Amino acid sequence: MDDTGAHPLDTRPADTHPVPTSAASAPAPRGTFDAVIAGAGAAGLSLACHLANAGWGDRVLLVDDGSHPLEHRSWAWWSTGAELLAPFASSAVEHLWLAGEGWRRRVALEPYAYRRITGPQLSAATDRLIGGRQGYRRVVGSVRSASRDGTGCRVEIELTEPDGNRTVEVTARWVFDSVGLGAQAQSRSPEAYLDFYGLHVECETDAFDPGTATLMDFRTDQSAGAAFVYVLPTSARRALVERTVFAFSDTYDRDAEITRHEDRVREYVRAHVNTLDYRVTGREIGTIALPRGPAATPAGPVIPIGARAGMVKASTGYGFERIQRHSAAIAGCLDRGVSPGSAARDHRWSRALDHALLRVIRHDPTTAVEIFAALLTRNSGPRILAFLDEDASLIAQLRLFATLPLAPFARAHAHLLSGGRPRGAPAHRI
Repeated sequence: MDDTGAHPLDTRPADTHPVPTSAASAPAPRGTFDAVIAGAGAAGLSLACHLANAGWGDRVLLVDDGSHPLEHRSWAWWSTGAELLAPFASSAVEHLWLAGEGWRRRVALEPYAYRRITGPQLSAATDRLIGGRQGYRRVVGSVRSASRDGTGCRVEIELTEPDGNRTVEVTARWVFDSVGLGAQAQSRSPEAYLDFYGLHVECETDAFDPGTATLMDFRTDQSAGAAFVYVLPTSARRALVERTVFAFSDTYDRDAEITRHEDRVREYVRAHVNTLDYRVTGREIGTIALPRGPAATPAGPVIPIGARAGMVKASTGYGFERIQRHSAAIAGCLDRGVSPGSAARDHRWSRALDHALLRVIRHDPTTAVEIFAALLTRNSGPRILAFLDEDASLIAQLRLFATLPLAPFARAHAHLLSGGRPRGAPAHRI
């Protein structure tokens, strides 16, 4: 999926990260900036790229503490290739495998392609795009606070330096927050997330089609919750094979399941890659939170971006393409002299659909897999991707809904309202 190496979704596990020498030796920022960007993951880097490409701002400061190393991250998305960062993708495939018990389907994606960009590639793209903007800077540190001051903000930054941390204060017209400055209290509802475990495998003989990725294959153990396998080849003999489970914090024991993940990935390789002659060259282990509450909203000059702004889709964990759209919209607003607080699209209808599906996944995982199977077998590749990307017209959405077993949604909801346990839901989870 995407938490990095090659995950379809969007994030990767955190490690210690050395402070870049260039950042550590640079003079401390001071004075007034047009914008401060808090966090240099997918959202922060993408926004810096779009602002620089638009030629906006004389002074822009990108602040990140390095706690989520880019070397351990990658993001995948599908697009027509018109977006700013498409040329920097490390790979692009034009076909996808979709599969479940008793069925398997290969679909063409045109006009889309499925793309992947690694953390180092995104960082290099950012350096290239901001290279011509002398007032753009990247520093190692954390934005501790941003308080309104007239038309902008006073921003407190704790810098990470070789001889210890120190705090500086700057002013900024806008602060773009991907890390949660003054974040609201977390929702009390059970946390939903994707739990993934991937193996980078290298086979002795050709075993993969480099032009085709496996987006979702449900032919894996479903006892801990709805689960699927994702396969992204990098050559005919190498691929990431990754298993993902839809997990809920009050019913899913991740410590217990993580010991079983690898066995199930290896079972998949034996059964469906059909080879025993391979070696493991790396692992990808992590989680991706699936937002269930409302997105953070702008607070004057402090504008949420990335997951905080609702850019991660709750039913799939994908967010990179939505981040690109939001970043482009922010840059457009600033270029026109309009508040970037109005740049985010209204995703309320899509959030309602996502949350309905998450309810079914949580309480009736067997039915959820049936719904995914109907979606993936009864619609074309472009129709599926346009729907998942929230880029389908109302008519196209209605046509897609007509292919789904909508009764399970109503049945599961009725069971929940009556206090019963939906069909297929386990009495307990380990």
